[in-house]
Amino acid sequence: MEYISKGRIAGKERGKIRVCTIMAAAGASFLISRACFMGTMFPAGIALMTVLLTANTLNLYLLPVMAAGIGTFYASGLPIWGDIGALAGCSLVFLCTGKIRFQPWHKAVIAGSAVIIARSVYFIAAGFSYRISIEDLLLEGCLTAALCGIFQILRQLAEKKEPQGGTPAGVLGVSAAAMLMIAGTGFSWLLLPAAMINVLFTGYLLGTMEGLMAAFASGMIMLFCGQAPSIILVLALGGTVAGFSKGQNKLAAAICFAAAVMAIGLPDFSVNMAVPYYGPLTAALGLFIIPKKWLSRVDTVLSRFVGASYKEKQRQTGAAAYLEEVRQNFDSLAAMFVSQNNRRSLLSYEFSAMSKVLQHTAETISGRKDRQKATFRYRAEPAWAGYARNQGISGDSYLWEELPGGKFAVVLSDGMGKGKTAAAESSLAVNTVIKLLKAGLEVELVLKLLNSILLLNAENEIFSTIDLGIFNGKNGKMKFYKIGAATTFIKRKDRVETLTVSAMPMGIVDGLKIDYVTVNLNPGDEVIMISDGVTDSRREDLTMDWLQDTIRKIRSRDPQTMCDLIINKAVENYGIKEKDDLTVLTIGIQ
Repeated sequence: MEYISKGRIAGKERGKIRVCTIMAAAGASFLISRACFMGTMFPAGIALMTVLLTANTLNLYLLPVMAAGIGTFYASGLPIWGDIGALAGCSLVFLCTGKIRFQPWHKAVIAGSAVIIARSVYFIAAGFSYRISIEDLLLEGCLTAALCGIFQILRQLAEKKEPQGGTPAGVLGVSAAAMLMIAGTGFSWLLLPAAMINVLFTGYLLGTMEGLMAAFASGMIMLFCGQAPSIILVLALGGTVAGFSKGQNKLAAAICFAAAVMAIGLPDFSVNMAVPYYGPLTAALGLFIIPKKWLSRVDTVLSRFVGASYKEKQRQTGAAAYLEEVRQNFDSLAAMFVSQNNRRSLLSYEFSAMSKVLQHTAETISGRKDRQKATFRYRAEPAWAGYARNQGISGDSYLWEELPGGKFAVVLSDGMGKGKTAAAESSLAVNTVIKLLKAGLEVELVLKLLNSILLLNAENEIFSTIDLGIFNGKNGKMKFYKIGAATTFIKRKDRVETLTVSAMPMGIVDGLKIDYVTVNLNPGDEVIMISDGVTDSRREDLTMDWLQDTIRKIRSRDPQTMCDLIINKAVENYGIKEKDDLTVLTIGIQ
């Protein structure tokens, strides 16, 4: 009995869903068929019926609904009978040819031709042949064919297929259909705020390309409903601004959108682009006041409608929210241990590091960080040369790595001591720095965490220097963090600059103070980072004039050549004396 009861309830629910779907389709078809273009044309209903009948002949039940929609204009004196005749003619053609599989462009051509023929016949039969305009007939025929393409996209979305053209095509179809229904209400003043809301939310949630497609679709519908052509440019600007604000603060995005759209009408352009302020302000206010929870739902629904992978987006949103909750817990734990003794303060750094890693991961999976590689203005080309004094085992270690956001990190560490012990410490230092930077941690936190780790082994008096440079490929700036490290040299054409920061090595004192120096670099500049084994090759030269002269005299722009020649000169300086570990890193800026 229980099983039968459930089956009946499920059947009733499915029946209710079907009734709701039929009523929704009828209401949407009625409004779309009422969309009046250029004051005399009704191509939307004809195009919609064309696509519906080629999908399923049972959709014929919507014919009287669409005819009634166009018929509401009977009292206005508009020439509606030509369009009603085209609607009936298209229905008859596709009903009789239901077994023929037409290509989408075939359907568009047939529908457009039916409009031209039906309107021409109506004008001639009614004695209004003098009102026939070849340009208007061709325009309505082309509009009907174009709308067939729009509704074909909607059909693919309804069948849960990815439309040809992907998400931007889905945005185009959904935006155009929504604007047609709003135009069908007869309240023309609703078109502007609806278009602004559509463009702002689509661009903010989906991106710049989708915002531009929403602007184009909304602008074209408004244009054929009587708006000035400049509305397309105004909406395109709004879509661009909204796309650039994707994932940013809602208030900032809303203000930038409204300001950009309203400001474009202030200059004295040859074409007046001013729009009534109630449109952009309504959209901006809507984005600002909508709660984040609801905005997430809007994002999911919108993604579903336009064919985006909304299930994946849901999973990403849920995962990002969970990671954010865990991140806040780690922040709280870090605050608890921040003022404790040395070994407990390490826990504070560890919890802070976990918080940063989780934040970086959440931003990546939620789309707030662009994961695609971009082309940046500057590029760093590194090279290395070295000499090991102890059976091929050098106490110096180095690494370089590209970081997210167009940044490039290079780190050099000189482990105190000799052989395997020094090599192990310096290798630990450079690997820790690079891997934590790639995980999204801030430099200061990375260095403090490393210092605390090294302090745990302080009784063995094993320390390491850190010479870290982070180059920004966007603006050409490079930050240098030097903790017990040797002087860095910067060659600019025939001029050599030195960069020295006094600081004790890592792992000696707690409460490490982190300072950095920022240098602006240009293409052709070279950054030379060295270990103290190079400078010690001629200790009597405290100002290192010999090294500056060597760098200045090297005419080659090849970073590897720079490294090799400096190492050769340092080895020559040592002569027969016991040599220290020697390492030179050169970063050429291009």
